[in-house]
Amino acid sequence: MRILLVEDDPSVAASVIDGLVNANLEVEHVSTGSDAISKALNQDFDLILLDLGLPDMDGQDVCRTVRETLTTPI
Repeated sequence: MRILLVEDDPSVAASVIDGLVNANLEVEHVSTGSDAISKALNQDFDLILLDLGLPDMDGQDVCRTVRETLTTPI
């Protein structure tokens, strides 16, 4: 399973990544909304874990933008 993790806090991201990798899941990490949109729309993911407080845009805006094209669970 491929997961896109969108998290701007490095310590939170590291903890989440460790847990997911230990569960034998493949994780791609980005820290901005714009990078999340780009990755989500150009690569295949089974799940997107999305932080709502991102440095460049609100996570809800990321969700709305991705939802216009994809049905990937967020």
